[in-house]
Amino acid sequence: MFGREKGKKHSYHAQEIRDRFERNEHVGKDIYARIAGLKNVGREDLADEVFILFMESKHQSQLIRQTIKDRTQYEFDFGGMNEGDRATYLAEETANALRDHLTNTQTFFQVLSEQLPDVHYTIQQEDAVSMVAAMIREQRLEGILEGLRLAGLLNEPRKRNRNRQEGGFQPD
Repeated sequence: MFGREKGKKHSYHAQEIRDRFERNEHVGKDIYARIAGLKNVGREDLADEVFILFMESKHQSQLIRQTIKDRTQYEFDFGGMNEGDRATYLAEETANALRDHLTNTQTFFQVLSEQLPDVHYTIQQEDAVSMVAAMIREQRLEGILEGLRLAGLLNEPRKRNRNRQEGGFQPD
């Protein structure tokens, strides 16, 4: 009787993990499709579109980290890095989080039969994959924004705003 209850709970938990992963994957595919569509955006709207995508990507990363925190009590502190290689810092923080696990002590029978103890990682593999993928998307969009800034497109005032300030554009 108890085994059946435990099996139902595990099945529900596994389905919840898969659903969360598929939802995150869908959002990620949408962001990448929109990144690919940036080549069709006009020069005057490009910086705004990239910035909106960056903010959506950042929001998705925050949601995934919050989900992990709610489930595992592990809090990621990606905002503390000011100097050095950001990619290495993010990789180290992620690796430290993924190492966190619980191991059941070996039973006498497991020791005699040379069986390894059960290991339960704190962060589920699907959540870890979603988090790393979201971080990569966020970093890619941050790189695109940096490229736009270097090209002078990010600092350029929009022509519509300039026309309004000069009196060239009058709303109806």
